Amino acid sequence: MEQPSTSFTINCEDRWQVYHRLQELDIVCQCRGFQPLKANIKTANEVIQLWSIIRRVSQPRQMLIDTLDRSWRQPCGKPLV
Repeated sequence: MEQPSTSFTINCEDRWQVYHRLQELDIVCQCRGFQPLKANIKTANEVIQLWSIIRRVSQPRQMLIDTLDRSWRQPCGKPLV
């Protein structure tokens, strides 16, 4: 029986970055030419990893820098808003 997969649309350059990062994390995925990237996402941890990867490749670099900078300035135990 085939495992359920999740498809999502990402532009061509970013799709390969996401695909290779998912492979590094041992998340089962496939990416064929001119086809959507498909991944077998089974756990909440894998969902968060996928979200983080897509966010990293799709957001402008300066926005990622600003988020990281704010998190470094945030006192421990206080949530980011």
